[in-house]
Amino acid sequence: MEIEALEKFLVIAATENLQRAADRLDATPGGLSKVLKRLEEELGVRLFDRIGKQLKINDAGRRLQSRAVEMVAIARQVRTEVRGAGALLECRIAAPTMLQLAWGGFIHRELSSEYAGVRLSFTSAYETLAVKMLARGEVDLALITGAVLGQLSPAMEVRPLGSIAMCIAAGPHHPLAAESAREGVALAEVLRFPFAAPRISPFCGEERGIGSDGWPESDFSRQVQVVVNDYGVLCRLVMNGALLAFLPETLVREIGGVVVGVEGAVAASDEDLYVVGRGGDWLHKFPALG
Repeated sequence: MEIEALEKFLVIAATENLQRAADRLDATPGGLSKVLKRLEEELGVRLFDRIGKQLKINDAGRRLQSRAVEMVAIARQVRTEVRGAGALLECRIAAPTMLQLAWGGFIHRELSSEYAGVRLSFTSAYETLAVKMLARGEVDLALITGAVLGQLSPAMEVRPLGSIAMCIAAGPHHPLAAESAREGVALAEVLRFPFAAPRISPFCGEERGIGSDGWPESDFSRQVQVVVNDYGVLCRLVMNGALLAFLPETLVREIGGVVVGVEGAVAASDEDLYVVGRGGDWLHKFPALG
């Protein structure tokens, strides 16, 4: 079996659609159909059930999919080792947008210090989908919280990155920014100002309403003036100075925001963070932070 054919098979298996697979690979559906036919003839088994023009991966296809992920990963590693330092090395990472915003800089620093010229390719995906993409061989690493550790297969390796501490975030020109230099601002003072908040959990993608960012809404009701699920937009609103938000402390510092110190604990809101892979060197380039 040719590695290139297996790489194309994995994309077909992930999409179960020749046109979508062709779009991803910059190929033609007809060309991919021929690759799939040759692969099935070589193995002597159908890998997909055909229902009209639709493809549905079957048990044989899933068995090949599991092995192909490993074979393609090994082949990519061998190519890099044989070509030497001049080879373009790409690390594909799936993670929720919030984790990309908060940890993307750290991941880039860690991997670029180990691999000169490494290229990172981030895909936004909530945790469950990120794990599925890793299992299908679409990415090399997934970033998750401890909530989905039970969904990992035995073939996956896990490394702790640390914990995500949530905090009240303000822009540098917010009225509370100057007060944050003191030991802490009274919570009643913080609650005088409007917040921006999501309705969708930033990690699992479930719609949980106001408070899905981890804020204890039942104990400390906020003035939520803007509801926004896009964390890029939410960060921009905070940095513009008019709104507060409840965000990971790492993210706040990455974007140049201000962590507003509050008298007393607002909530037990730490989330354990992990990087998951399927073996290889990528996973072991990250130091455990927590």
